[in-house]
Amino acid sequence: MPLTKNILIVDDNKKNRQVLSKILCSQYNIIEAENGKEALEILNHHYKSISVILLDIVMPVMNGYELLAELRSDAFLSNIPVIVTSGNEEIDIEVNALSLGAHDFIQKPYLPDVIKHRVANTIYLRETACLISSVQKDALTGLYSKEYFYRLVEEILHNNPDKKYDIICADIERFKLVNELYGTKEGDALLRYVANMLQDKVQDLGICGRIGGDVFAIIIDHQEEYEEEFFLESIEYINKLNASLNCVIKYGIYAIEDRTLPANIMCDRACLAVESIKGKYGTYCAFYDDTIRQKLLHEQFILSNMKSALTNKEFVVFYQPKFDLMTEAICSAEALVRWFHPEKGMIPPNEFIEIFENNGFITELDLYVWEEACKWIRSWIDRGNAPVPVSINMSRADIYNPNIDKILLDLLGKYKLNPSHIYLEITETAYTENSEQMVEVVSRLKKLGFLIEMDDFGSGYSSLNMLSELPIDVIKLDMRFVQNQDSSRNKRSIMSFVISLAKWMNLMVVAEGVETEEQVNLLKVLGCQRVQGYYFSKPLPLDSFEELIFRVNSNNADNNKPVTISQLPNDRPRLSSNKKNMVIFDWDSQEYEAFEKVFANKYNVKNMSTTEETQAFIHKEKSKIAILIFAVTPNISMDQITNVVTLCKQYDIPVITIHSSIELMGSAVSLGVLDCILKPYAIETLNNTVENTLCRMKVVQFQKEVNINDAIVEMKKRAEVDFLSGLLNRSELKMQIQDFYSQQGSAGVFILIDIDHFKSINVALGYGVGDKVLCAVGEMLVSIFNETTIISRMNSDLFAVFIPFEIEKQELERKLDKVCHTIAYDNANLNLTLTCSVGVCFSPDHGTNFEDLYNHADIALLNAKKEQNESYVIYEDGMKAPVNQKLEEQALKLLDDVSDAMFVCDAITSEIIYINDTACKIIKKPRNSCIGARCYQLFWDSCKNCDFCFQVNNHALNFYEEDAYLKDGKTKVHLKAKVGEWDGKKVKIHYLQSI
Repeated sequence: MPLTKNILIVDDNKKNRQVLSKILCSQYNIIEAENGKEALEILNHHYKSISVILLDIVMPVMNGYELLAELRSDAFLSNIPVIVTSGNEEIDIEVNALSLGAHDFIQKPYLPDVIKHRVANTIYLRETACLISSVQKDALTGLYSKEYFYRLVEEILHNNPDKKYDIICADIERFKLVNELYGTKEGDALLRYVANMLQDKVQDLGICGRIGGDVFAIIIDHQEEYEEEFFLESIEYINKLNASLNCVIKYGIYAIEDRTLPANIMCDRACLAVESIKGKYGTYCAFYDDTIRQKLLHEQFILSNMKSALTNKEFVVFYQPKFDLMTEAICSAEALVRWFHPEKGMIPPNEFIEIFENNGFITELDLYVWEEACKWIRSWIDRGNAPVPVSINMSRADIYNPNIDKILLDLLGKYKLNPSHIYLEITETAYTENSEQMVEVVSRLKKLGFLIEMDDFGSGYSSLNMLSELPIDVIKLDMRFVQNQDSSRNKRSIMSFVISLAKWMNLMVVAEGVETEEQVNLLKVLGCQRVQGYYFSKPLPLDSFEELIFRVNSNNADNNKPVTISQLPNDRPRLSSNKKNMVIFDWDSQEYEAFEKVFANKYNVKNMSTTEETQAFIHKEKSKIAILIFAVTPNISMDQITNVVTLCKQYDIPVITIHSSIELMGSAVSLGVLDCILKPYAIETLNNTVENTLCRMKVVQFQKEVNINDAIVEMKKRAEVDFLSGLLNRSELKMQIQDFYSQQGSAGVFILIDIDHFKSINVALGYGVGDKVLCAVGEMLVSIFNETTIISRMNSDLFAVFIPFEIEKQELERKLDKVCHTIAYDNANLNLTLTCSVGVCFSPDHGTNFEDLYNHADIALLNAKKEQNESYVIYEDGMKAPVNQKLEEQALKLLDDVSDAMFVCDAITSEIIYINDTACKIIKKPRNSCIGARCYQLFWDSCKNCDFCFQVNNHALNFYEEDAYLKDGKTKVHLKAKVGEWDGKKVKIHYLQSI
C-alpha cells in the first residue's frame, strides 16, 4: 500500500468530482474518471494502487451498474471496495447497487465529515480483510504470498520446459527467540529486512515468496555449485539491523528434477534440507539428497501396505471424548484412526494421513472409519444407552465427491441412525482451496440435518470470510493459539477474539489439544464451551472409551447416561445460544417496526422511549447488548445523544444513529458513532448496515486486546531482563539453564566474566561512566558469543554466558582471548583501557545444574584474577579457590554458625547474595533455593519491595529496626538492617531475631 492512498472518483458531473475531491484531497490522492469505461481503463492498469472507488450511477458510455458488474466479474478488481454516490432518493438505486457488490451508499448533498468517515471505514475494513485473506503479496514483507508463489513457480516451469531451476528455502534459525526476547515488532522488522535482502540478491534472476512464518522461498536458475560467500554475506547483512539479535539464516536447496511435482512439494524438499542442518554451528546450506530420500522410502512403504492394511483390519478406530467445560461431562467424541502394523507396530497418523490425502486412498479409509463409528453408535444405543454423537473427519477428497450426501445417508440408513448422531468435521484448508464448492457441499449437508464442525480454524488466511459464508455449527480451535502465548504477543488476543466472535454468531466453540490446568482455566475465563485433549483423556480404544463414559458421566447425568447437546440444561451453553438484544432508542416508535421485522430472528429487539430508560437498560444488560440504534429527532438534545453514546463506548456497544436530516450527522460521527442512516431508507439495506457496523466494532475490540497484550509482554520482558544492560538478569539465567537440563540437555559451556578494577572506575569517574562501561561490555559479549542468547549480567560487573552445546576447543579459546584482551573504551572524549578475567567450566563434567556450574566457574574466575588480570582459567577437577577466598569462606562459616538469622541482598534488585543457616531454618528452605531469590518474595511472599526496605534506604548511615511477621503470619521477628557494601557492591544487610 502506498503511504498516501488513492481514491478513484467516477462521475460525469465535473462539479460533483470537484466537491468530493475538495473534501478528500487533504488525506488522499484523487484520481478522476468521467464514466465507467474510463474508470475501467484506469483500474486495469492501476488496480493495485486504488484503495476505494466513489461511483455515481447515472453516467454516459458506461453507467455505474455496468461498471459494478464488470468489477464483480474480475478476480482482482472485485477486491476494491466501492461506495456508490447518488442524488436520486429512489430506494431501488441503493438496493440494486448493494446487490451488485457495492460496499456502501452515500446520498447527496455531501456532508464532509460523513464522507470522510465512510471512506476511512471502508478502507480500514478492506485492509483488515487483506491481512487475513489469501492475496498475491504477503502483507508484512511485500514478497509473493505462499499460494501465489507456488502458482508462479508452476507457470515458470511450464513456460520453460528445457531450462533447469533450483528451489532455495531460507529459514531464520531460532526466530522464535527474537519474538520472545525483543517482541514481535522487532521480529517483523527482521522479516522485512530479510525479505529485502533476498529480493536484492535475486533481482531479475528469479522470484521470492514468503511461505511460512520465518521461511522464504526462491526459484532461481540452476547452479552446479553455490559459493559459501553467498550465504555468509546474508548473515553479516541481517545482523547489521540489530547486532544483538545474532541471527543466522539456514538455506536448503532442491535442484528440480521431477517437474511434475507440485510446487509446494518442491519447497517441502528444500525445507527438509534446511531441517537437516538446523542447530549445526558453521553450516549454512544443504542440498536435498539421498539421506533425505530415506524419508521418501518410508512413504513408499506406507503406500505399498495401505490396501492390505485396510483388508486385514490393521486400522483401528480410537475415540477421544469431548467434554463440557462447566460440568466436565462427556458430551460427544471424535473418531480417530490408528494403524497397527504386524511388524512395525503402531504407525502414527501423522506418518500416513497426509500421504493418503495426496494419493486419494483417504476416501476408502474415511469410509471405513465412518462405518466403524456408526456401527458402535448403533451398538451403544441397542444396549439401552443414550446416544453419544461422534465426530467423523471429512477430507478434501470426500467433500469433492459429488455423491457424498448419498454415501452418508446410505450409511446412516444401514445402521438406522439419523444425521444428529454424527458430526461432520471439515478443515479450513479445504475451504481456502475451493471455497465455492465447499460452501455448496456444506450447505447441502446442513439441509440434510448434519451438524458441521470446522477443524483447524485459524490455520488459513480466510477465517473470517469463511465464517460469513459457510453454514457451520461448531468451530474447533487448536490450543497452539495460547500454548506459547509468551512467544507471540497476539495469540491470546486472537483466541479471545475468535471465541467472542463465535458467540456473536451463535456458534459452539471446541478447544482441542487442551493439556494443562492453566489452559483449562484460561478457556473458562474466555468463555469456551467445549474442550478436547489429554488433560481430560487421550484417544482411547473402544472398550476403554465406553468404560470412561460410565465412570465420568455417572455424576453428571441420570442412569449413567451420557449428556448430549439436546439434554443440556437451559442455562448451559447450547448450539443455539440465547439471542442478544438490539436496543432501539425511538422516542415516537417510528423505527421499531422496521427493525423488528428485519432482525427478530437474530436479536431480541427492545424498544426504549427515554434516554433514562435506555441508560438504565445498558447498565443492567451491558454484556447482552449487540448493538444500539439511536433515532435522532428534533426533541432530542445533543447532551442526551452524548450521554448515551459515551455509555455505549464504555461497554464496547456499537451505535448507529438515524437522522431525518443531515445537520446532526457530522456531530454524531465525531462522538464515535460507527454509522449513520439518513431517512428515508430502504428496509432491505438495514441488514447490510448493521452487519458492517458489527464487523467494525469487532476490529476495534480486537485492536484493544492486542494493545493490552503488548503491555503484558513488555512487563514480562522487563521482569526477565537486566534494566541497565538489556541482558538476562540472574534469575532468568538460572531459569533458562534449569529449563535446558530439564529438557534432557547435556553438553554446554558456562563462563563467568569479571571486569578488572571496575570499582576504581566508579570511584574515580562516577557511576554514570561505570554504567556505560557495563553496557559496552555487555554488547561485546553479545557480539563475541553470537551462537547463544543466554547471556546475563549477574550483578555489578559480573557477567555470565551459557553455550547450550559443545564447541570446539580452538574456537572457544579464540573467543576467550577476545574477551580477556584489552578493550579500548572511547566515549565522549573519555578513553579507557579495560580488561576482563574469565572462569570457565563444562557440562556435564563439572555439573548439570546452575549451582554447580556457577560454583566451579567462580573458582576458576578467582584463580584467573589471582594469577593476573586479563586472563582466563578453565576449571579442572580438584581446583581450589585462592587462599584469600578461603579466609572469606571461613568468615562466612562463622556467620553461618551465629544464632541470629542473617541475609544480604542486592540494594537495587533485592536478590539475595548471602543467607546463613539460621535464616534458612526460619523460612524452612535450603540455601541453594534462596540465593538469587528476591527477599520480599522469600520472607514476605510479596511481589514488590516492602515499606521496611524504604525505611532502610532512609537510614543509610545506621541500622533501622522494627518488629514484623513473616509470610506465614505467625512467626514474629525483630528486624534490623542497614545499607552497606559487600564484595564491592551496594547491599542491604539484614538481621532477624525470633521474638
